[in-house]
Amino acid sequence: AYAYINSWMSVYSDRWCTYVSAQMHEVGHNLGLGHSNENNAAYNDQSGMMGYSYGQSDSPQMCFNAAKSWQLGWYTGTNQLITLNAGGTSEYVGALSGIINYNSENNDNAYRNTNPILIKLNTGGSTDYYITYNAKAHFNPQTVEGGNQVMVVTAGGEGNSYATSDLKAKLSAGGSYMIPNFDGTIETATITVNSIDVENYFATVEICIG
Repeated sequence: AYAYINSWMSVYSDRWCTYVSAQMHEVGHNLGLGHSNENNAAYNDQSGMMGYSYGQSDSPQMCFNAAKSWQLGWYTGTNQLITLNAGGTSEYVGALSGIINYNSENNDNAYRNTNPILIKLNTGGSTDYYITYNAKAHFNPQTVEGGNQVMVVTAGGEGNSYATSDLKAKLSAGGSYMIPNFDGTIETATITVNSIDVENYFATVEICIG
């Protein structure tokens, strides 16, 4: 299967047209999304649909990673997106939910809450960091990788245009990920997960630049 970026055309050969993950992957390209890699290995981020595709007609049921979710702009009306950077707001401490918890305008999402669901660590360049809690529930119950963990990915394009993403960290409770010399400064950005509440679909995190 293959597709053209920002186009109407996606093409499937034989049984590939029956694989829902292949359909979602190629339509993702139609919507302007790049591949999801992990530690520079192509397709290896299996937390969402822009990594590998699977030979199954109705599974796995999952969505897109944090960078793709930011780029798609589906959640911009929820007031649940946060941007941090070295020269402005540089810290967030509190609950972090996932995209399944978006607070929809018409209140039709039974999983909704008002916690942040996507956090962007913005740099002066085009490549930034994107963070979410990968809740394994609702429309994301079969995420293949990183279920109920805090995910850290990078992507270029300022989060607005086509770019591959790269999964950098999958954090459980007590885990942390450090980015030394963040944005070319002497500061270190640190992402720490203090706890995870699987039943209520959120993690408590400390994210600090400096």
